[in-house]
Amino acid sequence: MRIATYNVRVDTDVDVDWSWNDRKSGLISLIDYHDWDLLTVQEVKPNQVQDLKQLTEYQILSKEREGDGTGEGLALLFKPKMFDCLDHGAFWLSETPDRPSIHPNAAFKRVCLWTVLKNKASGKQFMVINVHLDNESEEARYQGMQLMLKELAPKIVEYNTIIMGDFNAELDESVHELLSDFANARFLADIKHYGPNGTFEDFNYDIDWQNLENIDYIYTKGFIVDKTAVITDSLDRKFVSDHFPVEAVLHAQ
Repeated sequence: MRIATYNVRVDTDVDVDWSWNDRKSGLISLIDYHDWDLLTVQEVKPNQVQDLKQLTEYQILSKEREGDGTGEGLALLFKPKMFDCLDHGAFWLSETPDRPSIHPNAAFKRVCLWTVLKNKASGKQFMVINVHLDNESEEARYQGMQLMLKELAPKIVEYNTIIMGDFNAELDESVHELLSDFANARFLADIKHYGPNGTFEDFNYDIDWQNLENIDYIYTKGFIVDKTAVITDSLDRKFVSDHFPVEAVLHAQ
């Protein structure tokens, strides 16, 4: 199974000369070319989700964080020819996860999107979790991850699980300690990794790869990881998002 996580950069007027309308065809072509079986996406507004539907081989699950159908959020793309969707859901990373709400220390509302899939070829079932943690508060990131693991604990026990997303946290941050039952796919000693370790380039074309922020991750439980990559494709010498996608090739144990 080839999987990836990708923060595609929200559609915003701040990106005057490199807005979503300028970037989207290149980004959609990138996804189409790499042809991942399963992809989690962060920072998508409803109009961006609609644009991603051009990728007709995928079924798309999505959840926006404001709760009014206008805000940015998460999407999860999978190939229905390969997987059956058995269950899915979403909740807010807050003290009231069942309704649109914000953690007291967070900069924005944050959501978690999950699904249980069945591999049609093998019959094996597994869960995929997509999360985008807060960009300002380490406490909100830690408690958001803690809540996510608590809310989904029964399913994590039942299913092999993949956690993917933008953690907004370097490897030395305490939020990673909560994932001691999982393996960080990119830093397993016996796998091949292609590309930089960092993932966030912020549209900075002069930054050295060793100085990239390392904030996007794939964690697994119950899978063997064959190899990983951080994909640094560009379009006309520009990156189509301010993050690079993280890829893993894996199979169930």
